[in-house]
Amino acid sequence: MNTTALAKRVLIVDDEADICLLLSGLLRRLGYQPTCAHFIEEGRQWLDSQQFDAIFLDLNLPDGLGFDLLPFIKDGQNEAKVIMISAFDGQAERRRATEQGADYFIGKPFTRRSVETALQTIQV
Repeated sequence: MNTTALAKRVLIVDDEADICLLLSGLLRRLGYQPTCAHFIEEGRQWLDSQQFDAIFLDLNLPDGLGFDLLPFIKDGQNEAKVIMISAFDGQAERRRATEQGADYFIGKPFTRRSVETALQTIQV
């Protein structure tokens, strides 16, 4: 049986290659099917081409803020859960993320446990 077809799809939008590699490996070990994008525009292209169950979205990207992609996600992927990730881990960022539709917020650096907790909390 092909478990890849059953795996939940997760899009990671983060410009740091190390973060994408780390998070992809962790998600793969947890049974998810990760895809990486390093720019908002690249993320938008992936969102146009397939449905995702969850999206890890960095706050600061080379071509804008992760917040800029939130309305696009909510419009076309209304079932997808959004986990914002950022080194800017203040109350203002957390509040804005929640107000704009993010389902969870993880500060960087994150741990395996914080990723697992996020996925359990949003039930993906």
